[in-house]
Formats: sequence, C-alpha cells, structure tokens
Amino acid sequence: QDIVCSINIQHNCIDSQCTDTTQQPIYQEWIVMSRSRPIIQHKPTPHYLLNVYSVHNYDYIHLITPDTLRETPLRVTNVAKV
Repeated sequence: QDIVCSINIQHNCIDSQCTDTTQQPIYQEWIVMSRSRPIIQHKPTPHYLLNVYSVHNYDYIHLITPDTLRETPLRVTNVAKV
C-alpha cells in the first residue's frame, strides 16, 4: 500500500497527569548555567492530541480516525495552570 499522508500526534500530559520530577541544568558550551529545565515523567497513556484543523491532510485523517476520538475537542479552561 502507498502512504498517502503523515500526521503528528503529541502526548497529552494534561489528561495523563504527567509531572515534572526533576530539574536538569542548562549548559552553554561546557559551562553549567544558573538556569535549569524541568524533566517530565510521562505516564503511559492512550491520550494523544491531533490537531486536524491545521493539517492539509484532514480528509485522509478524518477517514481513519475512530468516532471515539472525534467526541470533544481539547479546551484549556485555565491557561495559567498549564
């Protein structure tokens, strides 16, 4: 079979309740900076995000997406919490 399109899905950390477990120092060249970045511990989950509204392959994606994945779009109600 031919590949007709590709998609990009993102792990849904909000619904999966993933947490940042530690901080990793940021390096510039070989020097440790005073800043750090969070390391996220992702939980195994079947929850993913697929933004079909911005994809030019929408028709193909719609054909293979099960009805259960088309129920409710993600709406972030508390942006500050994210």
